[in-house]
Amino acid sequence: MKKTLLYLLIISAFASCEDVVDVDLNSEPPRLVVDALIRVDTSEDLTEANIRISVTSPFFDAIQPAEIESMQIQNEEDGSFVPYEPVPGEPGLYRPFPTTVSPVIDNKILTSFLTNPEPVYILSVTFQDELYLARTSFVPTTPIDNIVQGEDTLFDEDDTEIIISFTDQPDREDFYIFDFDFGEFLTVEDTFFEGQEFEFSYFYEGDDFTLEPGQEVNISILGADEDLYTYMEQLIIQSDLTDNGPFQVPVSTVRGNILNAEGIDNINIFDNVDRPNSFALGYFAIVQEFQNTIVIE
Repeated sequence: MKKTLLYLLIISAFASCEDVVDVDLNSEPPRLVVDALIRVDTSEDLTEANIRISVTSPFFDAIQPAEIESMQIQNEEDGSFVPYEPVPGEPGLYRPFPTTVSPVIDNKILTSFLTNPEPVYILSVTFQDELYLARTSFVPTTPIDNIVQGEDTLFDEDDTEIIISFTDQPDREDFYIFDFDFGEFLTVEDTFFEGQEFEFSYFYEGDDFTLEPGQEVNISILGADEDLYTYMEQLIIQSDLTDNGPFQVPVSTVRGNILNAEGIDNINIFDNVDRPNSFALGYFAIVQEFQNTIVIE
């Protein structure tokens, strides 16, 4: 923690004085942030897989885009890989680029490269001469069966109810992330409805924003493994406490799956238990997505 002097100047008609107050502020060193949640529509031949890289800033400052030395996604099983390059005019945003061997067309990755359930995919990022690594596998999900607008409210008469139903896959432990647009997310697991149809209501709270008649809302269901489910659950809790969206850096650090691998002897172990503070923020995941649109009545 660092000491910062705040000067409080109180002026009145009768007197004026100046007080010096010492306040402790969080001054954790800048940390790399990697937003690498890749959503895959398996009905499409190509998948947009842009990745955003940024760096946390001192207290009260905005997150800054980061300029990295290199980045790629590699199939651990056969060694095939996709390199990345900066997106022109978009600081901090990186896109796949084609080479003679990379499965990339029009700066999008061939969907077939991303959806093989067997291999592990390795994301590697070099930033300021340090290597960051993350690993994941493709996670499938199930489509949304139905979305309708309900008539109930939760806390306010301006609340909007959306009723969603989907059918869980039997004989498989599933975790789900719902993206309700506008930075609204929800996590669901199938512990109590495995292999069954499940229906629930989600409320857009009128205190936060009001949905207008005729407005289109995009709702997605994303596949997730248990680690991504837990990570998103923690982010949602933090964003509820701080009024930040779940993909903004929360007040207390939520650790993802991106490891600072610089100086590690055996990266196949893929942990850094002896260096608990050596990691980047953010998450690398490749998940199936089904998206539906509803028009508000």
